[in-house]
Amino acid sequence: MRKIAISLGEEELILIKRILTDEDKDEALKFIRDVLEKKLKEAELPHCVPVFEASYKPNQAEMVTGHGPRRE
Repeated sequence: MRKIAISLGEEELILIKRILTDEDKDEALKFIRDVLEKKLKEAELPHCVPVFEASYKPNQAEMVTGHGPRRE
């Protein structure tokens, strides 16, 4: 399996610190299911599709993820 990087926002970091401080196992599992699972699935999606690939369709990523194009 390849390595992936997941970014966490300020609220997510605070939640992790609270879970660790409280040693709350139920809340930790909830965080994994609600936050990390979604981020892992997004990270595992293909980001680059060769234009010569027959199955590629414009806006394919938007249809799979529900997100529009990234703007930086």
